[in-house]
Amino acid sequence: MKRLASIFLAVVAAILLALATASAGSICDNAPCEKVINVLAGENFTIELESNAGSTGFEWWNQFDTEYLSLADSSEQSGNAMSGEVGVPGKKLFVFSAKKPGSTDVVMLLLRPWKNSTIDERKIFPVNIS
Repeated sequence: MKRLASIFLAVVAAILLALATASAGSICDNAPCEKVINVLAGENFTIELESNAGSTGFEWWNQFDTEYLSLADSSEQSGNAMSGEVGVPGKKLFVFSAKKPGSTDVVMLLLRPWKNSTIDERKIFPVNIS
């Protein structure tokens, strides 16, 4: 079941990326985007997102062009819970490595994979690599 959800999400993400790159303009022409990330080829950058996967089941999935970027690391940071609190949000960190000069986007999708992979939130990060 989990594998099926992963395949479904990969197909959805590939379609989103294909639609974004098929248009003459930027993906951000038709969708709100985050602040542009400027990085040098060979350098790493981090995208930090609020996460509560442990208690809600929502997970951040990413889609990016592997010609320009690679995912170097991802990790979770727990939130600071006071005594008796549950479901305290933490952070999900994604570290990307810029491979070569150009412009690309990182699409982040927040979803519950077992619930038809319905997208709860989408964030688009434009990346300029020098």
